[in-house]
Parts: sequence; C-alpha cells; structure tokens
Amino acid sequence: MRADRAEKQRPTGRYASGNRTTRDEDPIGAFFAKLAAAGHVATFERNSATLRFDIADGADGADGGNSDASEAGRTVKRWYVTVTNGDVAITHRRGPADAVVRMRHQHFEALVTGRLNAQAAYLRGLLTCEGSIAALMMFQRCLPGPPGSTGRAAPISSAAVMAERRPG
Repeated sequence: MRADRAEKQRPTGRYASGNRTTRDEDPIGAFFAKLAAAGHVATFERNSATLRFDIADGADGADGGNSDASEAGRTVKRWYVTVTNGDVAITHRRGPADAVVRMRHQHFEALVTGRLNAQAAYLRGLLTCEGSIAALMMFQRCLPGPPGSTGRAAPISSAAVMAERRPG
C-alpha cells in the first residue's frame, strides 16, 4: 500500500530550466511547463513584458518548492513569465514585474484549462492585476479556449449586427 502512495506522489515532468518538477495532474504546472517548452510563442511576437502570477492556496499543498507563506497564512505559488519579442522564459522569482496578477488556485486552474476567461475573471474580481493590464491582455492570447471549442470563431459583420438591432 505504501508503494502505491509513493508512486502517486512521485513528481514527473520538468520545466524548461530543468530544476523543478511538476505533477502531471497539476494543470497549472502543466500549462507553464508547456509554455516554457515552446520557448517562442508566435502570438507574442513584437511584444515584451514581465508578469508575475501569485497563486494563493494550493489544491493539495504540493508546490514543487516555489511557494511562500503569506501574511494571512496562505501558501502562495509564484510563476514569473518573461516575454521578449515572442521568446518566453518562466521562473519562480519574486521580483517586480510589469503586471502582478493575483488569483486563488481554483480560479487560476479554471483559467489555464479554458473554463474561465481572464477578462471575465478580472471583471468578477476573481483576478487582480497591479501594473500593466495590457501585459495581462497580451498573456491572455496564450490561454486555451473553452473546452470543446474548435478554434477561432468567424467574425460577425457590422451589417449583421445592425440588421439585428433594426426593427423588422
């Protein structure tokens, strides 16, 4: 029985830096690992920004060594994303950033799995952003769409919109 428990707790996967591990079942770690592995994200070309994500209260307390205890006694995981002309690097440093984004673990997990939109989260108060909101909007372009989505939606013409507004 202990062997089964040890098997479940063994970390798998590696971040691009090679010095941290993540569990396959951790959607947040998997999202950042995939982003770091890409190295260059075409949708970020000609954009540069730094973002620090402070994610409060881990789902199971496992943090891969990138957490700090906050004043309120919560565990905070930090992800520091540097974008330089489309090149992406991810670390766990505490430094200043163009945008500091704070969210609870459950909401950030929904964000990186496509179940929650960043703008909707911001408007609902589930996400706070100190600094450049433009950096956050840039980052949103790498987030997945809703589960079951097939990609980009066809644009709606202004004529179609106006036709719906005009009385019959």
